[in-house]
Amino acid sequence: MLKESVLLRASERITYYIENYVNAAGAERKEEVLEMFDKMHQLFPHWVIMTCPMMHPDIKYTSKNAPFLFGYSGDYMIRNAGIDKLFSHIHDADQQDLYDCFSVIHDQYESIMPEDHHKYRSIFHYRFKKSNGQYMYLYDEKATLQLRGSDNLYYVLFRDVTAERPFTGVKVELFKQEEQVLTKIREYKPAAQRNALSKREQELVNLMRQGLSTKEIAWYLNISQNTVRNIKSKMFEKYNVNNSIELLNMTI
Repeated sequence: MLKESVLLRASERITYYIENYVNAAGAERKEEVLEMFDKMHQLFPHWVIMTCPMMHPDIKYTSKNAPFLFGYSGDYMIRNAGIDKLFSHIHDADQQDLYDCFSVIHDQYESIMPEDHHKYRSIFHYRFKKSNGQYMYLYDEKATLQLRGSDNLYYVLFRDVTAERPFTGVKVELFKQEEQVLTKIREYKPAAQRNALSKREQELVNLMRQGLSTKEIAWYLNISQNTVRNIKSKMFEKYNVNNSIELLNMTI
């Protein structure tokens, strides 16, 4: 299973490559950077790069490998990159939480001077529906490139991590880069705050993590097996999951 730190280091390689390319070339125009983006999918085939549709509604760019990730053509992704179209592809259970995450990060960036935006990176975790109707766990990292003689260029890195790690709910992480050190300064997971476990639920989850059966959990907590099943059933509904494995992932 791919650890979060490994995934973050992989994305750091890309941002480091982008920043060094721009510095070496002395690029002052966005067009030059977009030409470089166009070649990046050959070096990093598992990552899709896109200009941020919210920050640059006038610049619509998606790398050529987008169809391999999303199942949609690059033109389709460009046409549907706006926030309203994006949410039509988000899992129903993730939409409100993702909206809340976007709002939190928007407010955070509003409090930061634009010339310092390049020091920050935000990573969103949610489920996206591909063209075949299947949902993937999407890693969505937003970064900023500071161009000399120009405004900031905001871009996004996407990667499908469905096969690499379990989905544990919508969340956003905010990182800050200072003196070559990337530090997480905030994490926001709406469901964790909204659906906090009760004492009894936490006891049951802890025993489930130990691999105990329903009968063993009932004995340990001195309740009936039907009560154990009822608590689990209510938790499935509470977290919008279908089985115990999904429940344990969501309650990490």
